[in-house]
Amino acid sequence: MCTLTIIPTPAGFRLATSRDEQRSRPAATPPVSRVIAGRPVLAPTDALAGGTWVGVSDTGLVMSLLNANPTPAPAMPPAASLRSRGLIIPHLFAAVTARAAVALLQRMDLGVYAPFRLVAADDAGVIDARWDRASLVITDGGSGPACFVSSGLGDDAVAPRLDLFESFLREFGATPAMQDRFHRHAWSDRPEISVAMSRHDARTVSVTVVEVPGVTSPAVMTYRDDSGVVRAELPRVDARRAATRAPAASRAGGA
Repeated sequence: MCTLTIIPTPAGFRLATSRDEQRSRPAATPPVSRVIAGRPVLAPTDALAGGTWVGVSDTGLVMSLLNANPTPAPAMPPAASLRSRGLIIPHLFAAVTARAAVALLQRMDLGVYAPFRLVAADDAGVIDARWDRASLVITDGGSGPACFVSSGLGDDAVAPRLDLFESFLREFGATPAMQDRFHRHAWSDRPEISVAMSRHDARTVSVTVVEVPGVTSPAVMTYRDDSGVVRAELPRVDARRAATRAPAASRAGGA
């Protein structure tokens, strides 16, 4: 389904995510600045469900969601009883930090969602939250570099992407140029499990990069798909001050 990487930068961090989708799915709407859950946010919009798989708020909180495909596959309820996983991130933007966003996630009714993996990052670091329909497992990922992968073929099938990322780190270092090169990579003999993947029914349809520098500089989202490149900026505010003004429900989990 996706490949997501995070690398630290001198002033902050940089997240990149490749979105793999069915060829029949309509194109998403490129990112625009809008208010979600009371906060200014940059995010692309899924054309079918109206949600998103990646976004950044004015506090420098970045979230991205991957569909999870564990082995063995869990028992699933009827499809009609499930909600789109793309609606999760918009709900969590009521929080101002990664830790607070995960605290909100813990209080949600996750039984209405298929398995997923949420990666939340801010100036304090990266948090990985995995839902497999049995439990929500939360891991502190430090400051990166880190790579997360998923695929409708089964997440285990695309594990070679993780080894490739480690080899890129060793050869090129944790730089933006390395990260961009990694997200363009495709094996000629294994296109179906490549980072820039392609198979008869699905392909990589877009790459989104979010750069979060210090609080005095805007966050930048760059979105690339078949239509071209869209670059948008979002002014930053101090997350600590924003947390003191947030509703009590949004502050749960700490700043």
